[in-house]
This record gives sequence, structure tokens and C-alpha cells, in this order.
Amino acid sequence: MIPLVDLASNTAAADLASGLATLGFVELENHGLEADTMAELRTAADDFFALPAAEKHRSVHPEPLANRGFRARGSEALAYSLGEETPPDLFESFNAGTDTPAGGWTDLVQPTPWPDAVPSYRPAAQAALAEFRRLGRRLDTMLGEVLGLPELAARSVNGPDMLACIDYRPSPDGTEAVIDGQLRMGAHSDYTTYTLLLADPVPGLQIVGSDGSWVDVIPAAGNLLMNVGDLLAIWTNDAWPSTLHRVVPMALGAAERRRSVAWFHYPDPDVVVAPLPAFVDDGESRYGATRVDAHVRGKLGAPKTGEAPTSASTIADRPV
Repeated sequence: MIPLVDLASNTAAADLASGLATLGFVELENHGLEADTMAELRTAADDFFALPAAEKHRSVHPEPLANRGFRARGSEALAYSLGEETPPDLFESFNAGTDTPAGGWTDLVQPTPWPDAVPSYRPAAQAALAEFRRLGRRLDTMLGEVLGLPELAARSVNGPDMLACIDYRPSPDGTEAVIDGQLRMGAHSDYTTYTLLLADPVPGLQIVGSDGSWVDVIPAAGNLLMNVGDLLAIWTNDAWPSTLHRVVPMALGAAERRRSVAWFHYPDPDVVVAPLPAFVDDGESRYGATRVDAHVRGKLGAPKTGEAPTSASTIADRPV
């Protein structure tokens, strides 16, 4: 079982650090996200994913690095971010970002192609993004104090953050055709500081446990999952692991229908990330310094283009 952290506790910061160092995943309760806001986003997402395919494809963004808009089933394979060649993944998503980026538009931060057919989606997503940003600032402050990075919260407001509503479902006849090696979402680590996930409390998500086996993770209803991303793993020199995770198909025990809302959170693009001295006491630094934007560009395109990633892998010496 992954560690449970109560964000209303006086020991929340210490518990968070201890939990993330254990498996790279924690479950958060009393996180403070507005339940009605999250429910409105899920309703809008359900309406979007129920649209005809041609209508959904009107919201495809032409720039893969922007990571905005509709991603159709089979349009990417996340295991490519690790250099692993696999069949395409079996999920649909709609990826959104802020409409008013403080750092301006870049190749990584592009306008979201909002779906005209679901006018409620844009306001619901923007309200949810505001909620996640509020919680993220609180978590950044906690982590900054623990890690000795007091500037973390102040330097994590202009990154290429992204809110993804993800939908997994079988064909209309209730079957899910899977070819050899195909998953609903391929094994990967996240490229972020950390990721927050609000998921249906049903089977499907798995993480790599300490013994190298795949372990089912089913959060309590309303709780959040939080996992270490590559950038936080680099800062901690892998003391906090950016754990591999995947979503399996029905044939491997997943629920017929599964939905999740993921918030992918980054520092500002020009922040330079390298192992902190406190985590390099033996003199062995596993990583060189890397800028956030360079790391994200090197990882983000691979699942969509089928090309090898150019950024550092953070899974060395870990059971896989």
C-alpha cells in the first residue's frame, strides 16, 4: 500500500517527504480541492468524450510539443519516453492549459483548442486549473522547505503545466481488442516536478513496487494520488524515485470504464535542475544540470513521434 498523507496534519510536510522517498507515490487526503469544481470538470469531460470522433478531432492541436487538445486512442505510446518501442496506447485525453500564460506563448505553452461542441469545458477546466495551482503552491512551499529550495514555489508559476482529462473505455460491444504488448497507458515516468491525479477508485493503475513487481493502486474516492516526476528525482539524486507506472487493459484486471484527471506540474522553463548537495553526500551525482524546457522537449515528443527521447532517464538501478 502506498503511504497516506493527511495534508491537514501538523506533520504533513515531513510525512510527504517520507512518503515520496518510499515509493515515489503517496495518496493525499484533506487536500482541499473544491469537490464541486472537480465534478463539473468531469461532467464536461464525459460530454466531450461522448462526442462523435470527427467532432473530437476538431480539437487536435497541430504542435505535438504543445501537449494541448484532443489525443485520440492510439495516437501515442508513452513507453517511447523511455526508449521502449511498444504498440500505441488505448486511451483518449483532452489536455488543457492556462489561457493567460505569464511567460507568454512558446512551443511548450500553446493556446488550448477548446471544443465548441461542449461550451462548458473551457470554464470548468479553467476553474479546475485554478484549484490545482492553489494546491500546487502549497505543496511547492512544503517541498521547498524540506529540500532546501526556498525559491521553489516562486519559480514554479510559468512552467508548461497541463491538465489532462483521460478516458479509458472498451468498444461499444464491451470488448477491448488488445494486441501483444499493448496497454491502456504504457509504462513511463512523468517528466514533471510532480503529478497530481484524481482517479476513479477502480482497478487499472499499477506502479512498480520495491521488489520489481507491478502493484495495483486504487485511491479512496475523492483522494488524490501524487507522484514524483523526473525533475524532483534529479533534484534528490534518485532518493525520491520517479516511479514507473502504467494502466493495464481489461484483460489484465482493469475496470471496464476508468476516468482520471491529471495535473502535470513543472518549474519555470529556465530553471536549472541538478542534484542538491544534501543528496550527494557520497560524492556521486547521477545527473548533470539540465534546464526544465530542454528536459521537457526531450521527453514530450517521443511518445507522439515514435522517436527516442533525448533527456536523461531517471529509472537507472531501479527494479523494472
